[in-house]
Amino acid sequence: MRFKRLLQLLLAVAIGLLYLPVRFALTFELFGYPVNSPTAGWLGPTPRNAGACALDVGKVNSSQCSDTSVFTEHRYGCRLWLRLFGYSGA
Repeated sequence: MRFKRLLQLLLAVAIGLLYLPVRFALTFELFGYPVNSPTAGWLGPTPRNAGACALDVGKVNSSQCSDTSVFTEHRYGCRLWLRLFGYSGA
């Protein structure tokens, strides 16, 4: 009985720890170009559903939309991504 409870607890902790990284990976193109906003600076990786909001200007995408809520919602993941890929001003 104790083993079953421990297994349930470990499963719950594993799901909790993987939730945010998996959600981040499903929201953004992890190996895509970074998004830079003229007003807010570096935002993070290109969202998968960017559509007309991300304008390709070479090796960087420029944000054309004023709504940056997807980047705000994932702010810690975006900052980590920017640091890992060498955009040190994050």
